[in-house]
Amino acid sequence: MADGIGLARAAIEPALPEERVAKFIRTLRQRFSFSDEEQQQLISRMGGEAFFHKGDTLVDEGEWIEYSSLLFSGYACREKIDREGNRQIVEIQIPGDFVDLHSYPMEQLDHAITALTDCRIVKLYHKEIDDLIDKHPRFARLLWFSTIVDTSIHREWILNLGSRAGSQRMGHFLCEMYCRMEVVGLVEDGRYDLPLTQKDLGEALGFTPIHVNRTLKKLRSLGLADFRNQKVTIDDFDALADHCGFDASYLYLTPRKK
Repeated sequence: MADGIGLARAAIEPALPEERVAKFIRTLRQRFSFSDEEQQQLISRMGGEAFFHKGDTLVDEGEWIEYSSLLFSGYACREKIDREGNRQIVEIQIPGDFVDLHSYPMEQLDHAITALTDCRIVKLYHKEIDDLIDKHPRFARLLWFSTIVDTSIHREWILNLGSRAGSQRMGHFLCEMYCRMEVVGLVEDGRYDLPLTQKDLGEALGFTPIHVNRTLKKLRSLGLADFRNQKVTIDDFDALADHCGFDASYLYLTPRKK
């Protein structure tokens, strides 16, 4: 992935430094106390922006990389492709997510990250993480925590694929996205954008497109959730969560003790 990709590919006005990290900071402050001074320390180490079109690869599987990408606009996914070319989506990335923070210790990924929409990222070079942690050790916990939440999400996705079926599996996914979107201010009146096709949903949930359509119809007929024109409406979140057995504790969106 060329370091110069981005603004040369599209005439886009660079975002203000605070805007680029605002959603990530909102999520951090949901879990930890995080001072304005710490925010400035992080902002001061963020590098340049990059732009990706829908369908572009942000990071290739096995690619050696020297920075981690903070997604601040658009939606992406982690994906694995088998040798027959079938795709399994293993996580959806939303604005405010570090899509590959674990590349800092690992230096490469065992999966690819692909843009589901046009995306904008800002870079945090690994040498800057070294300096940040050396001078402000608390950042080691804050950044490490973010990667651990990803692993928690992956475990829940495995449970969802292996133990839940039909509308429960779909409902659990929609509940998760609701909670994550709400933290970064992307839910309004029980509605949020979900720019996925039914094929994308099938690749995330292990359904055929026909099965995706059936499960969405069932949720709609039960009055629990509606998905139309890439927008999700949940009028009664508690009822949907009860239907699918959703418990948001695996997202760790409550304050830590320190």
